[in-house]
Amino acid sequence: MTCTYHFEELKIPGLGEGMLLYGKAELVANDERYPDEFRVEDIKVGDKWLPHSPRGGGGTFEQMLYAAIEKVLYDEKTVHGRQAALEWGDFVEGSTPVVPMFKRRAGLAALVGAY
Repeated sequence: MTCTYHFEELKIPGLGEGMLLYGKAELVANDERYPDEFRVEDIKVGDKWLPHSPRGGGGTFEQMLYAAIEKVLYDEKTVHGRQAALEWGDFVEGSTPVVPMFKRRAGLAALVGAY
């Protein structure tokens, strides 16, 4: 079971809005006995797949970035952590919501309602 979570403007704690990341993460079942839990299998930022971080920490910049993004996605206190958990839950349940083609913009509802 694999679910793709697309993220926009993902922030790394401690960096604020100094780095906004766009990409996707492949989420897979952590353990077949607990289908509600996922683990991050792969992360792609822009057009580059990031290498997994070493178990002991450290590594290249890309590996440390992978670990930082992974940490955000596992933390349900973050916007993207909650969103990833919700998308995984919908995926497991079989009711994955339709992904909107366009992003809602401020004031758009008033313009659309006028027609």
